[in-house]
Amino acid sequence: MATLHFKNATVYLQGSGTAAVALAEAADVTLDVDFDTDPDPAFGDTWETRLKGLLRFGGSMGGNFDTAQAGNALWEGSIATAARAFYMYPDRATATRYYYGNIWPKLSVTGSIGGRGTFSGSFEGDGQLAIN
Repeated sequence: MATLHFKNATVYLQGSGTAAVALAEAADVTLDVDFDTDPDPAFGDTWETRLKGLLRFGGSMGGNFDTAQAGNALWEGSIATAARAFYMYPDRATATRYYYGNIWPKLSVTGSIGGRGTFSGSFEGDGQLAIN
């Protein structure tokens, strides 16, 4: 696998139906994998050791605001009562390589008289982030 330029990346999010739709105006995405650690001390230890806890993931996405964008999947996901399917393809030309999982998305829209409208969204994972 080669180093990728993200100009060909794409993000999909489940809208109100069962199918995930491309966020056509998305322009950036981040994925974060994190975990907790707990101290594991014992008498006589010189150095602290730690136990690794549960994994979790989250991230963010953003881009140009477009009210017709993929049926407003980010809006629908942000008000949904169930986690939504999420797919991130680093290179849309390689359809067999992507990250996926279920997320709880949050939406923010920004605009001003002097510029274009933008959206941003953060999300928390619900379960495993996997790679295909």
